[in-house]
Amino acid sequence: MSKTGKILSILALALLAGFIFYGSTKEIIRPAEEEDTSGWLHRSGSVTVWYTDERLTGFISKAAVEFGEAEDVTVVPVLMPSEKFLEECYNASLSGVNYPDVIILGSENLEKAYLSGLAAEIDDPDMQCGPLNFSDAAINAVTYQGKKLGYPLYFDTSVMVYNRTYLEQWASMMALADLTGNAADAGGGESESEEDANSTGISAEDVDRAELEELTKYYIQRMVPYTLEDLMTIANSYSVPEGVEGIMKWDVSSIMYNYWIMGGATSIGGVCGDDRQDISISNEEAVQCLTKYQSLHDYFSIESSDVSYESVIQDFIDGKTVFTIGGYDLVKKLADATADGSLVYEYGFSEMPNITTEILSSSLSLTTAAIPNGYSDKRQTAEKLALYLTRDGSSYFTDYTGLASASRSFGWEGGADQIYAMEYAGSVSLPKMMEAENFWMQTEAAFSRIWEGGDVEEELSILENNLRSGFSESESL
Repeated sequence: MSKTGKILSILALALLAGFIFYGSTKEIIRPAEEEDTSGWLHRSGSVTVWYTDERLTGFISKAAVEFGEAEDVTVVPVLMPSEKFLEECYNASLSGVNYPDVIILGSENLEKAYLSGLAAEIDDPDMQCGPLNFSDAAINAVTYQGKKLGYPLYFDTSVMVYNRTYLEQWASMMALADLTGNAADAGGGESESEEDANSTGISAEDVDRAELEELTKYYIQRMVPYTLEDLMTIANSYSVPEGVEGIMKWDVSSIMYNYWIMGGATSIGGVCGDDRQDISISNEEAVQCLTKYQSLHDYFSIESSDVSYESVIQDFIDGKTVFTIGGYDLVKKLADATADGSLVYEYGFSEMPNITTEILSSSLSLTTAAIPNGYSDKRQTAEKLALYLTRDGSSYFTDYTGLASASRSFGWEGGADQIYAMEYAGSVSLPKMMEAENFWMQTEAAFSRIWEGGDVEEELSILENNLRSGFSESESL
């Protein structure tokens, strides 16, 4: 039996076991069988879309109306429990009763979906799932073994957020110090004695305002770090204002906000996350990256047991830190905090700093896609709906959901959206290989041990060996 056949057999048995155990004990949200929604609207047929994220409800409802009118069909959105979602899709599809025609699914599940028949290569003669509508990162996320299985709907990744007010104040002081020849102090006063500070004979009043403004802009650009070395330079030289507890704090316990440090130096399945021959974790560049990561512990004095994602974001809102790292949810959180008055500072977003000028950073990204069900007898309509949700509906997707659209048009207007889109374009997506399902939990644990002083080379070697061992066990079955 071929390797793919073995995996399919194992998956089918696992799914069957799940159905026997899960069976009728779980109530599923499905349209009642006696409901004839197409009759209600006098349309030619119906197509059903299953999803698990309640934030999509308003968007899918709006798109359902628009698509239904354009295609003369009734679109039936069904919000499902996230637990055992794939198994439920599979069970319903085999039964042929009230099954989904379009499945909203995380890209990391695409190998499992493909091998079980829930996903199949889309018919895309016009290359709509191409660079005109989506970034390479988004296209790679929905590609498995060279086949595009659906259309990218939305993503999440992490970027750096900074307190612009603090940095502008510091930049102004640095620029003034340059032009007067006197030392700057974050508190706004003179850091040396009055005699030393005035030794140049140039006072702040004598400085040309236009020249000061231009030099201040230059320092603002320098205060948004391009590399880790830049970040450490800021940490070493920045005399923080009163009330600031530290330069930077982020959730060091979560792989989502840490993987950027080695994402550009490793490969787990290649760009599409599906190539078992393309594994590189324990390599020289990765060791260099995580050695630098470990050194950040001393620079920022963050203990993983003392922080959470919520706590570090609150510290940033309270003005206790200058930099933090967060997902797309930060856009709304910070806007809401500004609106209710709890955030009184200006702030900005930037891509994650590179490790060095030669080693680029690469954040971890999560991509959710609209997948036409391989079992659907309305395949053509299902593909049209999947494309409509991801391309035509992208203009209002983020407004309705608060999520980042995977469409190429997302971020065109600049601002935070553009930064997230740029970071996503160079990100690393979760791998699709079923043997790698636990890899991220193992990686998170390894990062935690490294942060606390563990041996970098040993941890990376264990990670790679564990992953390769999983592949070997799968092949031997």
